[in-house]
Amino acid sequence: MAKSTRSRSAERLVDILVELHLNGVVNRRALMDKFKITERTVYRDLNALSPIVEHTGNGLYRLIHSAQSPGGQGLHHTLANFLNADSFFPDRNTEFWQKLENRVDENHIVILNNEAEHTVQRDIQRHLPKIEKSITHRHICQIVYKGKTRLINPYKLINKKNIWYLQATENSRIKSFSLSQISWLDILNDTFTPDPHAVELLEKSLDPWVSEDTFEVKIFINTIISHYFKRRDLLPEQELLDERNDGVTVRCQAAHENQILPLLFYWLPNIQILEPEWLKEKLVSTLETYLATTVA
Repeated sequence: MAKSTRSRSAERLVDILVELHLNGVVNRRALMDKFKITERTVYRDLNALSPIVEHTGNGLYRLIHSAQSPGGQGLHHTLANFLNADSFFPDRNTEFWQKLENRVDENHIVILNNEAEHTVQRDIQRHLPKIEKSITHRHICQIVYKGKTRLINPYKLINKKNIWYLQATENSRIKSFSLSQISWLDILNDTFTPDPHAVELLEKSLDPWVSEDTFEVKIFINTIISHYFKRRDLLPEQELLDERNDGVTVRCQAAHENQILPLLFYWLPNIQILEPEWLKEKLVSTLETYLATTVA
């Protein structure tokens, strides 16, 4: 299947950015020849990069000095940090960036993640400018979330498994609001003073489920599936406690039962809650209710 025009344009922009960081400048005519595009198209590409790229004369373009990140690492490192690229490529030296273009062209490395929500383009277009403004200037927001009007103090936007969340406080409690469930958002004139404790919690956690009232969960995982949990953390703040021939025991921290129960349901019947007792009872009662309604 032929790549879309938008996809080709995005690949060209990445290529131009890499070349700028490796060579310092790009030549407009050379870009036309390299990509087999018209002068009008290359102008459009360079114009898309105008916030960080400037024309220096004779068809040459360079990065604006302020576009360099601290320490001279360059925009590609900033973008990589923004996209949490350490999860996939911990070592990103000069050689990595030099090989990036070939890796994209040859398509022998593919990074797959969860599919984005169907409404992500609409949600970002509608809410991102307002949310960024309100976070920057500490303005209280009024939102309609799942049909209910709320007053919130916005702190941060976070993307987890390709779902966007707005992290904010409501009545002094930290909450995460799914962007797709916000039907209306308005910035009020009133401002708020950030709560240092809330800021600290949000900085420490990279999960939408954030709370100072967490609870500990101990879980036994059958050896049939334990290797999934040993090779990466599938549970929040997961910690291995014990390993035996029949399985492993892990401990994790959860901020809400809905943060942990769906994960446990997914791995049944090869996973078992050891503690706390109330969560074990909740899992069993949920299963019993489900079975009762489906059988009936």
